[in-house]
Amino acid sequence: MIIDLVYGTRPNLIKAAALYLAWQEKRDDLPFILRLIDTGQHWDPALSESLRLSLGLPPPEIRLGIGQPGSNRSTLVQNADDAYCRMLGQSPAQATIVIGDVNGSLGVARAAKRNSIYLIHLEAGLRGGLDAVAEEANRTEIDSLCDMHWAPDETAANNLYKESIQANGIHNVGNIVIDAMLRFGGSPTAIRSLSVETGPVLLTLHRAENIDNIVRLSSIVDAIIDLARETPIIWPLHPRAQGALAQTGLWRRIRDAGNIRIVGPMLYPDFLAALVAARYVITDSGGMIDECAWLGKAGCILRPTTERATALDASALELCEPADLSQTATNLANRTAPPVPFRPVGWDGKAANRMLDTLIALAR
Repeated sequence: MIIDLVYGTRPNLIKAAALYLAWQEKRDDLPFILRLIDTGQHWDPALSESLRLSLGLPPPEIRLGIGQPGSNRSTLVQNADDAYCRMLGQSPAQATIVIGDVNGSLGVARAAKRNSIYLIHLEAGLRGGLDAVAEEANRTEIDSLCDMHWAPDETAANNLYKESIQANGIHNVGNIVIDAMLRFGGSPTAIRSLSVETGPVLLTLHRAENIDNIVRLSSIVDAIIDLARETPIIWPLHPRAQGALAQTGLWRRIRDAGNIRIVGPMLYPDFLAALVAARYVITDSGGMIDECAWLGKAGCILRPTTERATALDASALELCEPADLSQTATNLANRTAPPVPFRPVGWDGKAANRMLDTLIALAR
């Protein structure tokens, strides 16, 4: 039995690697083959090939090549749909795994459904409550198409039940993000321990609602420059953010400000080391909410809402608007008690094994 494991963006490559390498370690005893498919939604080498090599993941068997500079959501979804349909016509699979809420995953899911391929969603059931947001629309439609749903926690599983998803297709397998942290973070003892929070602030920024909105982006830059007067900031710059800063003239302000260190996209092991050492984080990433909550890391989340509300509520993470960033970050920095790590059932580094168990049952 051939099961396609599809990725195409940096976060999903990391999750795919955690699952694939767990399968690879047991492959001789398993009744199925995982076939790696790269949609190419992230085409920048720092977000794709360099990262893949650093994780020890073999080359994908097939590259769909959907990503091009300037491609919009509808184009990426349709490109993925068309490319995966062509691929299935030449090299069929019996099942397909798509990850998360990105455009490439939705396009592949549509193609798999149209070709009557058994469809599995890794990170099923996450809901942010804003149907107008592209990611929310993507994840909701993917779940509606899928036959099997791998939920990362009880809240996500309950969301699926409420949407009348067939209960026998819902599996609360745990959080693959934690598997990735423990597999790629060096010493498990080191990554499990709480950081002393003496390092710089770690900043990441990539979402369209922050990057493409000049008013929001300018307000974020103002706050970052203000915070940098008190503490060093390290900013692994996403290519999308770099382009926006250059086009708007904000790059010069960042460059001229002291105490802000701009670096390229980090390989995941290096990023985890920076995260563990960070005093606190500023981010608009969804996956970092889980990482920070599990580590017990404080942070400002530059979003109006999140699909990871359970982790947010149980952690020292706060949603904030750009105008409130300076004050929110200052309050976090002045915390007197260290945050408590959030480690619910299933966030134990064994999610991949539980996923493999469901695939064994499927293959038999």
